[in-house]
Amino acid sequence: MLDHAQRLLDAVREVGPELEAMGRQAELERTLPAAAVQRLRELGLFWLKTPAELGGTELDPLEFCDVLEEVSYHDASAGWAVMVGNGTTGFLAGSLPDEGIAEIFAEDAPLPVIAGQFIPRGRAVRVDGGLRVTGRWSFCSGLPHADWLSGGCQTDDGELCLVCVPKSEATVIDTWHVAGLQGTGSHDFELTDHFVPAGRAMRLAGEPARRGGPLHRQPARLFVGNELGPVAVGIARRALDDMRTLAAGTSRGGAALRDRAAFQKAFGEADARLAGARALYRETVEMTWRAFLDDRVDEGLQSVSMARTTHAVDTCADLVADIFRYGGGRVLALEHPMQRHLRNLLAAAQHVFLTEENFELAGRALLEGADA
Repeated sequence: MLDHAQRLLDAVREVGPELEAMGRQAELERTLPAAAVQRLRELGLFWLKTPAELGGTELDPLEFCDVLEEVSYHDASAGWAVMVGNGTTGFLAGSLPDEGIAEIFAEDAPLPVIAGQFIPRGRAVRVDGGLRVTGRWSFCSGLPHADWLSGGCQTDDGELCLVCVPKSEATVIDTWHVAGLQGTGSHDFELTDHFVPAGRAMRLAGEPARRGGPLHRQPARLFVGNELGPVAVGIARRALDDMRTLAAGTSRGGAALRDRAAFQKAFGEADARLAGARALYRETVEMTWRAFLDDRVDEGLQSVSMARTTHAVDTCADLVADIFRYGGGRVLALEHPMQRHLRNLLAAAQHVFLTEENFELAGRALLEGADA
């Protein structure tokens, strides 16, 4: 591991208890507390996929996974915010025109955080100098602490694009009243016939990277494809550690929980399944990165990658659900971490990228001879 990645890991472990202590506050506020955001900013954790020339770190995919998994171990909402902040900010930073980058990454301003939604839920009409955009975008995680917002659109000539606007120019809609990942501030935003200059718009697919290293030359699906696995594994790792602590001081039916054979079996199985999920997502990230560097990435490989990521996340949610039942009524308390871990994993598994269709597409590709 590069020295810088190791320093980031050490820093996350050092501030981890602070993030944990703010976890319940994040749920009550439905967004990360300002102090948590400040910590993440100070460590540079929103710019691990931003080109180095713009002040980012450009970690290799597996190094990025190590850092993201560790943040998620300490607090799921913080990990989710780091995940989305990196994917959205880094993708736009690599490909927006120079005019937009000069505005968004202004030399006299702090590095920006961009939130938004890539799915083309807006309409854009081409006009002199740019686009007039109308639309509403949901599930924009990190919106309260973002500086800029981005939304996917379909233009009047049928092209798919991304636009970027200052948050102050958008209408923010408070929608995030949910059961899981409560602290992520994943609200909606809306634009109505809003002018976006051409420098802050780019094609959603096929846009060549204008800056950054190999990381930014990946297809968009691979650029963000290494994010959900480490978040889920980080949460599940913490759930097993917290369940181990609970079992040491809990009795069920007159016997210490950790001494009950049924729980021992369930915990051993959970540990094995977690190890399998972690190995799978890491092997998948390494496989796709190596294939990309060797110029062997195609749609089939990307489909297989997403199916394996989906399986890893589903496994994490399932194994935590299986051990949760041994905690008894005490784990239902809103202050207890186990119910939070379960809710957060069930919410993570609802991500738009994690669908059963991923397995269908992967199966088709493999049956047609995809090299995975």
